[in-house]
Amino acid sequence: MNIRAVIFDRDNTLLHFDPAAVTAIEVRIAEVAPELPPSAVNLHWLAWPGPWPRTSAEEPAFWRAFWGDLANRYKLDGIATAALYELGAFYHTCFSAFPDALPCLGQLRTHGLRLAVLTNFELPSIDLTLQHVGVDPSWFAALLSSAAIGCHKPDSRAYLAAVGELGLPLEQCAFVDDRIENVQAARALGMPAWLLARREAAASSMVPCVRDLQELTMLLTSLRGN
Repeated sequence: MNIRAVIFDRDNTLLHFDPAAVTAIEVRIAEVAPELPPSAVNLHWLAWPGPWPRTSAEEPAFWRAFWGDLANRYKLDGIATAALYELGAFYHTCFSAFPDALPCLGQLRTHGLRLAVLTNFELPSIDLTLQHVGVDPSWFAALLSSAAIGCHKPDSRAYLAAVGELGLPLEQCAFVDDRIENVQAARALGMPAWLLARREAAASSMVPCVRDLQELTMLLTSLRGN
């Protein structure tokens, strides 16, 4: 098996939302806009009709539209609205890396494997989330979000976009995700793919599984024969 690259899902694979960081953001929002109900920002996010930014350069305009629409909906005054604008892009500060992520990425790079991220998250600035948790974005040959490529996993076009960025055949690009339907779709295309089942209950006999990224590292490096 000639694997030359590894495509990772981001959320719940390399990174996860940090409850303490999320709470800190919620406290800050409540301080600058006490008129907002506690769930207002999250519900506004879930109901956002689009458009989503296709590039990182478009994100500042997106955030201004997002906060402006929220302020209009709840009739916030100019001071609160300005404070929300200043808060700006907060989402990347809500992530933490799993303890096994950085060692895995470093060892795979040492063994000559190229790295990529393919996430269904709406915003394209994956580099900001990686920087925030101490992972160098330059380690990755491709950082792709669903909004940037115009489709979501398990749509085959998402995987084809990732391997296209890598410039490699499908069979040379391993794929790792915490959702079984995404792994199944990758394998149907001919990609070597593994389900990351961090919890015992998430294990499945339907697709190959690894329990953590240390196990993945050992597996992939053994397949490389290095």
